[in-house]
Amino acid sequence: MKTVEDYPSEDMYGTEIQKGDIYYIFGESIVLESNLDDYLTEHLKGEMLLAK
Repeated sequence: MKTVEDYPSEDMYGTEIQKGDIYYIFGESIVLESNLDDYLTEHLKGEMLLAK
């Protein structure tokens, strides 16, 4: 993980990115950590599982 000074202002869901937030870059898509589950299921057809 690296700290950047000139981070984007919002992710692809329109959520504002604040100082200290963690976000991911997938090609042209910027996704906040809080929206990662939505991105994985909607765009990458992923499935969220919970280990017991």
